Amino acid sequence: MPAKKQAKAAADIKDKLTVDNVKAMLIAQNFEMPAGYISEDNTQYLVRVGDKVTSQEDLEDMELMDLGIDNFAPIRLSDVADVAVVNNKKDNYCRVNGNDAAVLSIQKQNNYSTADVSKRVSEKLETLKKENPGLHYTNLMDQGIYIDMVVGSVLQNLGMGAVLAVLILLVFLKDIKPTAVIACSIPISVVFAVVMMYFSGITLNVISLSGLALGVGMLVDNSIVVIENIYRLRKEGVPVKEAAIEGAKGVAGAITASTLTTISVFLPIVFTTGLTKKLFSDMALTIGYSLIASLIVAVTFVPMMSAGVLHKVTEKDNRLFDGLQSLYRGVMDKVLRRKWIAIVLTLAVFVGAVIGATRIGTSLMPSMDSSQMSLTIEMPKGSGLSDTAAMSDTVMKKIREIPDVDGVGAMVSSSSGMGGTSSGSKADQDTASMYIMLKEDKKQTNKEIKNEILKKTKKFDCEIQVQESNMDMSALGGSGIAIEVKGNDMKTLRRTASDIAKRVESVKGTKNVSDGQEETTPDIHVTVDKAKAAKYGLTVATVYQQLSSKIQEGSTATTISQNEKQWDVKVSNDTKDNITRAQLKKMKLTGTKKGESREVALSKVASFSDTDSLSTISRSAQERILNVTAELEDGYNIGIVSQNVTKALKGYKAPAGYSYKVAGEMESINDTAGQVGLMLILAIAFMYLIMVAQFQSLKSPFIILFTIPLAFTGGLIGLFVAGKDLSIIAMIGFVMLSGIIVNNGIVLVDTINQLRDKGYELMDAVITAGSMRIRPILMTAITTILGLSTMALGLGSGAEMVQPMAIVTIGGLIYGTLLTLIFIPCIYLVFNRKKKRQRS
Repeated sequence: MPAKKQAKAAADIKDKLTVDNVKAMLIAQNFEMPAGYISEDNTQYLVRVGDKVTSQEDLEDMELMDLGIDNFAPIRLSDVADVAVVNNKKDNYCRVNGNDAAVLSIQKQNNYSTADVSKRVSEKLETLKKENPGLHYTNLMDQGIYIDMVVGSVLQNLGMGAVLAVLILLVFLKDIKPTAVIACSIPISVVFAVVMMYFSGITLNVISLSGLALGVGMLVDNSIVVIENIYRLRKEGVPVKEAAIEGAKGVAGAITASTLTTISVFLPIVFTTGLTKKLFSDMALTIGYSLIASLIVAVTFVPMMSAGVLHKVTEKDNRLFDGLQSLYRGVMDKVLRRKWIAIVLTLAVFVGAVIGATRIGTSLMPSMDSSQMSLTIEMPKGSGLSDTAAMSDTVMKKIREIPDVDGVGAMVSSSSGMGGTSSGSKADQDTASMYIMLKEDKKQTNKEIKNEILKKTKKFDCEIQVQESNMDMSALGGSGIAIEVKGNDMKTLRRTASDIAKRVESVKGTKNVSDGQEETTPDIHVTVDKAKAAKYGLTVATVYQQLSSKIQEGSTATTISQNEKQWDVKVSNDTKDNITRAQLKKMKLTGTKKGESREVALSKVASFSDTDSLSTISRSAQERILNVTAELEDGYNIGIVSQNVTKALKGYKAPAGYSYKVAGEMESINDTAGQVGLMLILAIAFMYLIMVAQFQSLKSPFIILFTIPLAFTGGLIGLFVAGKDLSIIAMIGFVMLSGIIVNNGIVLVDTINQLRDKGYELMDAVITAGSMRIRPILMTAITTILGLSTMALGLGSGAEMVQPMAIVTIGGLIYGTLLTLIFIPCIYLVFNRKKKRQRS
């Protein structure tokens, strides 16, 4: 044998250059790090060691080891391995409208508007399309388009509400001049609010604009009270300037208090956390700004303009209000003599409404219609990428048959979702995601389209889940039923989760119940016989190490930079491909016996059993958890079903050391409802303190607070009639309603107090005050109701989100306003029985 070959054989390169060694050498050679500093001539120098590989040629030429043999070149990577750039296209799947495609996902930076970024991206894509004739693109999801649609819808509702409010004023006042004065106050107040929003850093988003739309009906309330008082004095013959001053002065205290009470209901939002604060802080500030603006306009602009336009006031007969005032005086004369009957009946209706509220059902957010939907396809376990791709093509073809569908895109799912394309891993290849764009002039609702998709794909050998809207805000708090099961021992935990899932499955309204154990991986459990292994100098750990190195797939050793891109460098031993279970048992291990190296088959030192294990194991507070989940059948409410699930689990006792709790959407509902409840309690406290300061009394504000349960009764009735759930949006409506409804009580009680100060008898003061203030009270209520009417009807895109809030406010105002004029005088008499007024 030639000396060179003998030297090479003696060097035993095969044992020195294993896959693990090559990986370690790649990491060590492709290395650049600062080592420290040295000083010279008062200057510090950073010592940086090494450099990164920048090309495939450098990688191939990398020296792995030098054998130290004369005339024998050092061993390079290309001598022992094939270096190739591999295109992983076959490991990915992405198609749009039946054609191969690539997905580009673009996210905005925090300080930029979604709509603006979307618009600029669309313009850039159009430019690229013109520059590259072969380029085609399809929008699968564009939040900018949806935001523009919703903002446009809210602005339209705002404008329509303002117009309706002005028209009702014209009907009430029957005079164009005072109506024009109030009409001018709306845009001034809106501009003031927008300027304040700008300086507060609030953007014109769906939430803030909804605040403006909700507040547009209230913008005119203060101006109405002022102009009505001025107008009344002018008709009594008071000079115009004096009427303007005295008219504004007479109600300034009442409207200031009523405005502050309305604003104060939103002040507690600073004490809330989580979803409630994120969703409603912008709305609270916007409504607050607009109401402050309306107060300033009412006490400055309205008297000034009234002094200029109300020089001539002609007495106009208003048979409707004259008849209404006469009817009110007659009714109240009888009601006040039987006040306890009225009080008991009103409280009975309130209790009935509260009991009925438990049957309405709850939800986190109302479902929203949009032009974008999505779905996921889950193939049977063990399906490969080709099976998933073929099923995705079939499903896509069926979806494109639906007339209202504009475009469909599908891709192999990954944990990054829309934010990134598939990782191509085996764990991802049995799931695909689809994004569906609908036509803007679609004739079907998203729910109808969802049902049609499920009907067309019912017989397919896969599980399909459709999300009705990509913009559904209920996703913020999760969806469906979720029960978190905690424990340490995996076998007991899995058994407990399975028992709970069976109980959940028995509850009517649940479907697709999962015990969290579907995502399992088949295992071959290798049990090492320690005594037999020891005869060959092997331990469980050394068996694992040798087995792992032989069967482990190629892993990333390092990365190299080339042409401003990062490339993963994977090292794999191609002898491990397609190892069967029989080959696994025959696999040779290297050990020692009697001081000599020996090989032994794995089956000689180990036994084998088939099991399964969870693909992922989650932990919380250092305990293992499994999530039992269930979806809701169509037509069932999350709150009611969750209550039934809780009842079904009431008799179940988990093993010692194990626990479970209801999570998911119901947990979010309970947490957020608690925050809203805290807001309401603090809001009532703030309102009471403000009214105490205004009335210099503890009794009068307490009487006015009785208007709040009246309003809540009307709000609950409104939800029941409209068939809406008691969502978090509706709960915020109740908070806002509590601030609006007390305004009528403040005006009424303040007028009663003023009349009594003038010497009126108690009964006469109560009836006279009601008949005097019936017109401004009805006017302010009706303008607010009409201002919210377009939103309550759910007109336009995105209106579903604030629709429950508008319904609650309208229902509360209708019922609360009517009963305020009847119930509050009864309560006032109960708390002021003495003929001579004793101010507290």
